[in-house]
Amino acid sequence: MTVSIYDTRTMMAAVRQIPPANAWLLRTFFPGKTEFTTKHVDVDIIKGKRKVGAYVSPIKEGRVRIKEGMTTKIFIPPYLKEKEPITPQEFFTREAGNVIYAPGDGPNERAQRELGRILGELDTSYTRAEEVQAASILNDGTVVCTGEGINVQVDFGMPSTHKITLTSTDLWTDTTNSDPLTDLVDWCNLVIKDSGIVPRKAVLGLDVAKAFVNHPKVKDVLNNRRITMGQLDPQAMPEGVTYLGNVSHAGVDLDLYTYQEWYLDANDVEQPMVPADKIWLGSSATANKILYGAIQDLKAGGIAALARFPKSWEQDDPSVRWVMLQSAPLVAMLQPDAFLSAKAV
Repeated sequence: MTVSIYDTRTMMAAVRQIPPANAWLLRTFFPGKTEFTTKHVDVDIIKGKRKVGAYVSPIKEGRVRIKEGMTTKIFIPPYLKEKEPITPQEFFTREAGNVIYAPGDGPNERAQRELGRILGELDTSYTRAEEVQAASILNDGTVVCTGEGINVQVDFGMPSTHKITLTSTDLWTDTTNSDPLTDLVDWCNLVIKDSGIVPRKAVLGLDVAKAFVNHPKVKDVLNNRRITMGQLDPQAMPEGVTYLGNVSHAGVDLDLYTYQEWYLDANDVEQPMVPADKIWLGSSATANKILYGAIQDLKAGGIAALARFPKSWEQDDPSVRWVMLQSAPLVAMLQPDAFLSAKAV
C-alpha cells in the first residue's frame, strides 16, 4: 500500500521531528505543557500563603480550614492558523543550491522537501509566537493576541508591587546614588515573601546589562570576589543567550543573563524579546506551563488535544496543494507572585 506524504499521520510524524526553534524563555520559565480537548482552558492562579496552624483544645471541635490561595480563570487560547501553497510550477524551477544542469531529485523527493520546509517554517513561527507571549507575561503579567477575528487579552495577576519603575536617582544609570545590588536583594526578598519561591534567574535587557556590569558599586563587590562572573560554559548556552555571572550577595543567589532575540510585531517592526530597559526575576521551579486548546478541525477528529495539527488538501482549479498548521497556545503564568519586572534604566 502506498502512503501519501500528505497523510495526516505522515505529517504529524514530520512535525514531531522538526527541531524546536530558539525559545529560551519558554524552556526556562514555562517548561510544562497541557493539551485540552476543549476550546476553553482552565487556568489555576496560585497565590502563596503562609498560614499558621490553629490552636484548638483537644476537647473542642476541630476548626474548619478555609481553602484559599488559588483562583481559577477560564480563557479561550488564541488560535494560530496559517497555510502555504505548493504549485506545480515550483517543480519547473531550480532549487536553491542546485547547479543549473544537475539532474536533481524527482518530483516526489522535491515535494517531500517542500512539505518539510513549510511545516518547519510554520512550526518555527508558532514557537516564536509562544515565545512572544512568554516575554509579554514576564514583562507585566499580561498577554494580548490580536488578529483576524482574534482579540485575546489575558491578565495573570502579577502584583502591582512586582511591576517596578525606578526613577530619578534610583535609575542604575545614576552611578552615584543608585545601588543595583541592594535593589536585587530587596526585589528577591519581596518575591520570596509573597510566593515562598526563591528567584534564581534574572534576565537583563541590553541597556540594563551595560549599566549593571559598569556600575561602580557592582565592580566594588566584584573586586571583593563576592560576585562570580561568567562561570557557566558558554557552549552550554543557546544562541542569543549570554551568561553574565552569578550574584551571591546578602542572602541572594542569582544567575544573570541577557537574551538577544528579536521578532517582527504586527506592523513588521523589529522588537527585542526583552525590552532594553527592563530586568525580569523569576524561577524555573514553578508550575508555569503552556496550555493548548483543542484543535477545531474535522480532519483532526472534530476536536483534538494536540499542540500542533498539520493538514493538507488539493484544489483542482487552479491546481494547488495547500499545507496548513494549526495550534491554540496560551502561555500561562500560574504563580504570578514568583516573578518580578523592573524598569531599571
